Parts: sequence; structure tokens; C-alpha cells
Amino acid sequence: MKRLAVALLVGAVASSCATALAQTAWAQKAWAQDVWPSKTVTVVVPFAAGGNTDVLARIFAERMSHRLGQQFVIENRAGAGGTTGIVYMSKASADGYTLAVATTAALASNAVIMKDKLGYNAEKDIAYLYNMATQPNLLVVHPSVPAKTLPEMIAWLKANPRTPYATSGIGSSQHICGEMFAQEAGLEIVPVAYRASNQQMQDLISGQIKVACDNFSTAWEQVKAGNARAIAVGSPKRYSFSPDVPTFAETLTGFEVLSAFGWVGPAGLDKAIVAKLIAELTAVGQDPEINKRLAALGVEPSRLAGDAFAAYMRSERQRLAPIVEKAGIKAP
Repeated sequence: MKRLAVALLVGAVASSCATALAQTAWAQKAWAQDVWPSKTVTVVVPFAAGGNTDVLARIFAERMSHRLGQQFVIENRAGAGGTTGIVYMSKASADGYTLAVATTAALASNAVIMKDKLGYNAEKDIAYLYNMATQPNLLVVHPSVPAKTLPEMIAWLKANPRTPYATSGIGSSQHICGEMFAQEAGLEIVPVAYRASNQQMQDLISGQIKVACDNFSTAWEQVKAGNARAIAVGSPKRYSFSPDVPTFAETLTGFEVLSAFGWVGPAGLDKAIVAKLIAELTAVGQDPEINKRLAALGVEPSRLAGDAFAAYMRSERQRLAPIVEKAGIKAP
């Protein structure tokens, strides 16, 4: 009888503890859903103000402030090809009050190139929330270059070995585009690093450099102005904003260079906060007015969220790894 009484007592205590734990977990989830955000949310942009990443972040942050009743304030922390700000964000408290907008460079290419030197693990230290948009890179040349098609461009570059091409530094989408192009077409071209896209476009316009494979929105403005000629676009199919420009893949099968712009947070974010962020960011991303503003920037909405966004970046790291290794790209 004593054993039975003890067993019943233990069972009652265990049941009580389990109930208490369940109630605590429920209360924490309810608190996260109902209370967060209760103060200003900092959104780190790892590039200088005025660029595509910054503008996209501000468009979404403005609408998130309106929807959630707290300010989402942009903090620009530029450096190291978009990784300095992500290092800062990844080490912040996982309370939902420090987030970031990251690009493919920070989450894929530099994660492959820098590895242990990166300052964070793109797989383990990042909570993937919502990919706002993507845009391809666009191969453009100074009008003095005689090539008008990609096959002609390949022939011209083979006849002019070690032609320089503009990049925004090691691991940037411009750098990856050039290395991939060189490998696929059997070329010998030389990357030249600039601090910002506007600088490389200025040199392209003046003819100081003849070739660039820049982000579409930056390069397309110069094409429309007659300052540069478009040769090929890095999207898997013809890009909606430039349907007359052939893709790289029409000549070089499987060639693709896209830049993604997505919201991330530090690993360990409360699941309820993650769910709320994804739901709110998704709602913003589906707003027709927001999509008009994205179109004005020359980017297409992506809308990958949570695990799907994380899986996409994982696949990009796997795709880029052999390209980086073959090119011998090393961290500075």
C-alpha cells in the first residue's frame, strides 16, 4: 500500500509539473505574440545608405512600423562586403529587437569564401525570416566595346586577355559573376575592386573600365541612359524588366547569378516572435503598393519565408562552393 501511495504521489507531482511547464510555455508564447514589439526594433543594414539593400529595408521597415505600432529603425553598418553588420546582428540578444537585412553575399558567397573568418556561421547563427526580393546581375560594357551579343563578347575577351572587370570586392555578386563567366566561357579576365557600384559605373561611363557585371538595377539605369550596352542577364529566364536582353544561360547552360535581399535575426529567436515576423513581413510583401515600389527599383518579389529561405541560401552555398574553389578565391 505504501508503494502504491508513493507511486500515486509521484505521478501526481509529475503530472502537476508537466501541467505547469505546459502552462509556462503557453504563457511565454502568448507573451511573445501579444507583447512583442514593445519598443523600437533596430534593423541593421550592412551597406551604406542609398543602395538597393538600404532602400528595400526602409520600404519594408516603414510598413512594419505602421503595422506593429513600434518604430523599425534602420542602422547602417557597412563593411567587409556586407558581413560586418551581420556579425553585429548575429551576436545581439535574441529578443527580436535587433534584426538585419542580408544579401546573398553575406549568407552564401562570403560564407563559402571566408568560412571561419566570417565571424558567424550562416547555417547555425542566423534565423531566416523573409526574402523580400531578388535581382540578377547584368553584364554591361562601355559602348566602345564592339561586342553586341554574348558569343561576340566571349570572342572579344579571348582576343583581349586579362581584360579588367569591375567588382565591389571579394565575394560580391559582381566578383562571383565574373569568375563564373570566366570559368564557363574559358576566359582570363581580371577583377578590379571598387568600394561602391556608383564608382564602378562612373568609371564604366568614362571608359576607364570596359566591363562590369553589376546588379541589374544599377547597371540598367546606365543602359537606358545610353551610357552602357547590355550583353546578358544572370536570371534563369529573361528578366521581366528587360525582356529583350538574352540570359547568360541561352549561351552558357545553367548560368545563373542572382542577389537576394532578406530579413534575418540572431539564432535563438523565440518561435512565436519568428512566426509573427514572418506573418507580418509576408503581408507587407504581398501588398500591391509595396510591389509597385519594388518594381520601381528593378527587383522582383521573392517571398521565400522561414525554412524555405534558409534552404535556398543553403543551396546557394553548395552551388557556389566549387566555383569559389576553382577560382582560388581567398578571404583577405
